[in-house]
Amino acid sequence: MLSPRPHPSSPHASSVPRRRNGRPQACEPCRGRKVGCDHKLPICSRCKKGKIEHKCVYLVGASKTPLSPTPPRSREHTTTRTTTSTTSSSQPSPDQPATATGTSRTSPRTSAGHLHHHREHASIDARPSESVRYEALGYMGATSFSTDLEEAQRRLMSMPGAEGQVSSVLPPDAPSYSLRDFDPPAAAINVLRNIPDRASSYYMFETYRNIHDAWCRLAARWLLHSLWDTFGEILEGDRSDKSLSVMAKQLCLNTTSVLRENHTDPKEWFKEFSGNNMRWECIGILFAYWSSGLLGLPRETFRGSCKALNNMDRRTALEFYKELVADCANLCWNAGHGNTLLCFLLFKRSLLQSNIGGDGDLRHFRLHGDLVALTTYLGLHTSSAAFGDRSVSVQIRRRLFAGVFNIDKLIAIFTGRPPLLSRRFISESEPLDISDEDLLQVPPQGTPHAGIDSAGWSLGKKILPVSPLRARLMMAYTRDSILEIALRNTLIACEDPLLELKQQATKMYDGFPSVLKYGADDLQNPELDHVQVYTRLHITLEHLHNVFFIERLLSKVQEGVTAELVRISLEIIELSLIPFTNRQLTTGVMCDIDWLLMAYGAPAGGVLCMELLRPAAASSGASGIKKSTMIQSLSMLVGCLNAVPLDAPNYGVSATLKKIIEQVLDRVLDPPAETTGQEFSVQGWETDFLVDAADLFNSDLLDTFDWFRP
Repeated sequence: MLSPRPHPSSPHASSVPRRRNGRPQACEPCRGRKVGCDHKLPICSRCKKGKIEHKCVYLVGASKTPLSPTPPRSREHTTTRTTTSTTSSSQPSPDQPATATGTSRTSPRTSAGHLHHHREHASIDARPSESVRYEALGYMGATSFSTDLEEAQRRLMSMPGAEGQVSSVLPPDAPSYSLRDFDPPAAAINVLRNIPDRASSYYMFETYRNIHDAWCRLAARWLLHSLWDTFGEILEGDRSDKSLSVMAKQLCLNTTSVLRENHTDPKEWFKEFSGNNMRWECIGILFAYWSSGLLGLPRETFRGSCKALNNMDRRTALEFYKELVADCANLCWNAGHGNTLLCFLLFKRSLLQSNIGGDGDLRHFRLHGDLVALTTYLGLHTSSAAFGDRSVSVQIRRRLFAGVFNIDKLIAIFTGRPPLLSRRFISESEPLDISDEDLLQVPPQGTPHAGIDSAGWSLGKKILPVSPLRARLMMAYTRDSILEIALRNTLIACEDPLLELKQQATKMYDGFPSVLKYGADDLQNPELDHVQVYTRLHITLEHLHNVFFIERLLSKVQEGVTAELVRISLEIIELSLIPFTNRQLTTGVMCDIDWLLMAYGAPAGGVLCMELLRPAAASSGASGIKKSTMIQSLSMLVGCLNAVPLDAPNYGVSATLKKIIEQVLDRVLDPPAETTGQEFSVQGWETDFLVDAADLFNSDLLDTFDWFRP
């Protein structure tokens, strides 16, 4: 906490507050500019000369917690406010945002004082103390150039008679004047003009139901309420350039201010970026939700689904909204500040590009690189907060990092490219399995471990919005270990680590709550709705996917397809086909069933193809699995791949996959005359396949589609 300067008329105003070393505290303007202060009351001479008397205030840290000698892990900006002009707002409820029309200031954050920084402590009850460390965002860890300077600074401050704080803080990047001082850019006006009408905005938002949301859907719904409560008069009017310019200017001013992200009170956290404090990051996030909602609309009824689409076809509408999301992100980049809102916006933008252009698209990988760069710049990968810290700021950061890390591993596996994040450099804990309502409860209630077990899972025996995200993060760490082995130049001496890794993966999955595991009778269980069934199915597929890759590597070490690999491949294909054959599972759920087939079914199908074409294959292979069973599974896979629409993002990949499986089935069921009744070898084929047989079955782990690459 900070103690404000006594009022000049107060009897206690005769002396300036002192720091812990006994030296007088400089006023905030002088401290922020790193210049000498004469400590005069009520106004110092330098502030009088600069005509900023209203900013001259003396603040001193109330907490004197000594600094830990461990390397810095995370940094967050904190804004010290010299005046408070915000009135109290009503307590938010699950259906009502925390900030309404008359809640915020008329001039958002323009009276904010200078910035200082704080360090996040391991205890959830600890509060930020005055820091003497190098606090420029983006520098962290033991290898940072400032580490030795920080140590010298701490030693200097501990010496008697020290001359005060020696700061090594570099001036932050200046915000873009195009956002702060001039008229809003044309892109800003265009974004606001294309905000859907109130009914369409709610319709598209509610259409989007992603079980792997990396933020907080309840907060996003509050944000949508706040948009119409605050700017409804403008957006429901004629949307003239003049009225939109006023709104754009306010958003620009808010975006240039640094977002405080150290709140423990959900009400204060939400008020930072809602109402009259709304920013371009928020508009971009809402457009990202609306864009994702478009993906949830059925293809056959897309035209005319809502007024805002203006009878656009699916592809045109997605491209249009994607560009609006990009415009919002660019406006935020120009502000010169990074925060979790912008990180989540980039996360959604990257996923949107993958749903439009496919996972192999260069633009998608570039956007993913921007996302990972901002993630590590903000230090989302590292934290000293306690495992049980339930504060909204900590949990939002953990959720966001979980989404980024998980998607990084999916891209690495699916495309064959190396991952951009490694678990070896991560100290952030998994998000706690608590509901959005508990996370945003005002005031926060409960002890750190209320409603959860020692592992962080909910005791409520139900799937919460964060449950699948948490489970997938844990499995992504296993996948990262798999990638480390696969990236070696050789697999020599890898068998024991792989077997140990398989055992750990199985033990981890067994430790998941039973509500997250798919069972054979789940489809007929009347107590489970389709969202729960799909969530269980997806998590189980993720686990089998990890075991599949481990077995695939073991098959290379043991120089032969193992029975376990064939069995797992059959199970993966069976599970990946369920959403195709039971379309009700995807009703109201944001999922790409075409992607499920290619991400999970394709590698498994490749293994079955290799087993069918194995030399000396008879009615059943060495695995004990009948050829007829494998042929039936591959035939069903071909049938589902044939139903992938032309506008699907990975249609070209699925078409190639389908053709190759068909050729393999033709070869097995109707072999050439010269091989009829004879054993045949893959290496001996004279084939008209699109690829060479020598390369066709060279299946590598990193690129799950390498086996059908030309």
